[in-house]
Amino acid sequence: MSNPLHDILYARLRTALPRLSVTREASWKDCTSSGTGQASFFLAEPSSVQELKTLLMVLREFSVSARPLGAGTNFIGSDRELSTVFLRLKQTCFSGIKQDGTRLECGAAIRLSLLAAEAAKLGFGGLAPLCGIPGTLGGAVRMNAGANKAEISQFIREINGTYLSDGSPYIWKEGDGGWAYRTSPLPEDVMVTSVTLEFPAVEPEAELNLIRQEKERRAAVTPKGRSAGSTFRNPVQTVAGILLEQSGCKNIRCGNVHVSSQHANWIISETADSPASEEDYLSVLMQMKQAVFRNHKINLQTELCFADTESERLVRNMDQKLKIVVLKGGTSSEREVSLISGGAVAEALRSAGHDVTEYDILKPEVTDDMRNADVVYPVLHGGFGEDGTLQKVMEEANLKFVGCPSQACIDAMDKVISKKIMEKSNIRSPKYFVTDSADTPFPEEFGLPMIVKPPCEGSTFGLTLVESPEQWRGALELALKHDKSALVEEYIEGVEATVSILDGKAMPLVEIRYPGKLYDYDAKYTHALGETEYICPPTGISEAAQKEAQELSLAFYNAVGARDMLRVDVIIGKDDKVWVLEGNTLPGCTPSSLLPKAAKAAGISFPEMCSSLAFAAAKRD
Repeated sequence: MSNPLHDILYARLRTALPRLSVTREASWKDCTSSGTGQASFFLAEPSSVQELKTLLMVLREFSVSARPLGAGTNFIGSDRELSTVFLRLKQTCFSGIKQDGTRLECGAAIRLSLLAAEAAKLGFGGLAPLCGIPGTLGGAVRMNAGANKAEISQFIREINGTYLSDGSPYIWKEGDGGWAYRTSPLPEDVMVTSVTLEFPAVEPEAELNLIRQEKERRAAVTPKGRSAGSTFRNPVQTVAGILLEQSGCKNIRCGNVHVSSQHANWIISETADSPASEEDYLSVLMQMKQAVFRNHKINLQTELCFADTESERLVRNMDQKLKIVVLKGGTSSEREVSLISGGAVAEALRSAGHDVTEYDILKPEVTDDMRNADVVYPVLHGGFGEDGTLQKVMEEANLKFVGCPSQACIDAMDKVISKKIMEKSNIRSPKYFVTDSADTPFPEEFGLPMIVKPPCEGSTFGLTLVESPEQWRGALELALKHDKSALVEEYIEGVEATVSILDGKAMPLVEIRYPGKLYDYDAKYTHALGETEYICPPTGISEAAQKEAQELSLAFYNAVGARDMLRVDVIIGKDDKVWVLEGNTLPGCTPSSLLPKAAKAAGISFPEMCSSLAFAAAKRD
């Protein structure tokens, strides 16, 4: 059925732009890779930037909005007729390549695979990893397309485009920034018209061979049938397809739309007889999102574009997102590690679909952002962030926060109190004593070697392995620089490991093999002596010892009154006995941290772990 507004607009465009290619009743089946959407739509294909600007001027006369369609490779059409005019650059006019030294100025309508091949023929390479991505250069820039650890943004030096709202020019230049995973700095209402890229020089035939190999690889693994490609973007440190498969999504079907049996992140539209309906497509997509959230507490974020903005709003509003404030930094000696950990947690929560604010906290106080949040997520190590001070302040303000209550933090942070709790609960731990003076005589009866460390410091700051009487006084002085007393502990020779407890469940052990004599700050973070190995599940610890370590760690978790998470450090002696050293109520979440490693071994991704902890906190009374 003809749209009266489109008829009037068509007549006006024929007068203003007689050579403009216009289709009043275009089909989504013919213009998108998925073929989804049963209504017709108005399509205009400008052949120059000037023609585009004039077209936009006419659309403003009728108060009609415009949206780029590109090649339609990740576009989902509509079942209802829309007043929007969709734009596709005339491919024959916007696919040129101009060489200027090492740079190529390319029309935005050129296919990415063709650009890779043409660049290779000119002696430039780097696009081979991306050549299997369908669609145009403009679309690739819009979503910062990536594959095989490469992204289009690494080659971009300049972007030229046009604001669809008023036809004014848009320019992005190298150094302006704004790129991130599947994210570009482009404003929503900008249509890309040309892109300047710079590639390294290569041997043409070798690059063309890489392009052929990538195309063959992509063809072999790409599901058969009409599709918009990957439905959801990958959350941090995990793969959307794996989450979808684990959640049973390969069985989802509605009408002639179904999830691929080959790849759970691909929705296939069967369009042999008629276009697939957007309604069926949305039903399948929403079931996929619901299944992953139900099983993993992750709100998957779609990579698709919807012709109907109402459909896009429906999908976005499905997210069960929390407003979360991540606290990081602090003032302890572990500040730098906390900044890294906090940033990683914030990124994971965002990729799980939450609204996240990061706050570098320098004193234990409650801010307005914290009061207005659904959940506060402390990622602080040592100092007021881990000794219960901050937790007490948040409890008094009735805030919901991730992690242990204040008393558990106090007891776990103080290694002396922890020792007493372990003694009372019959949890095996090395013998010890405490001193507050560097003049304390060397304890002949205690035996060598021994460990001297501050009771209330983390990341092994102030720790010394004492192997001779001559080291005794220096070890005490170092420990007392960090705390008012020193904990002297029996040294247990054996294999060091850690047991992470998440929501009252023991994760697989992480066996720790470090190059020096101690698992100290260098072994954890800086690696001057060599890399530390983290083996999960362990290969050098018997199953019986692993089980005992989990049992003793759970006993300590319960005895100290922990909540949400606790990392317990243990040593397995040569006699296969397990000795508990200490617990950490706010374990690190850096790329080398042990809690995320253990969770991953248990099948829990980092975003799932962080999101699940946030939801648990939000539901607490």
